[in-house]
Amino acid sequence: MRDSNLIAAAVCLLALGGCAATASPDWDARFGDSVRILKAQQLIEPGAPARNAQASLATDGRTAREAMDRHVESYRSPPPTTVINIGNIGTGR
Repeated sequence: MRDSNLIAAAVCLLALGGCAATASPDWDARFGDSVRILKAQQLIEPGAPARNAQASLATDGRTAREAMDRHVESYRSPPPTTVINIGNIGTGR
């Protein structure tokens, strides 16, 4: 009898828990605000893309091809790294 009362009480508590008010509507109303704010803060000048739309279209084919060739070549033979030796700093001796 005691176990059945305990189970019935647990079922009632779980059923009443579903009726409890949650803060989810408040959270859902502001979902994604932080991302939108951070994206807006990273944009220095909001009107720049519309104002400079024609400037990016002025590149001719030869210039674009040469730029791509230089870009690909930079991965084939990267520039040599400069090593600066300052003695035995940090070797523990």
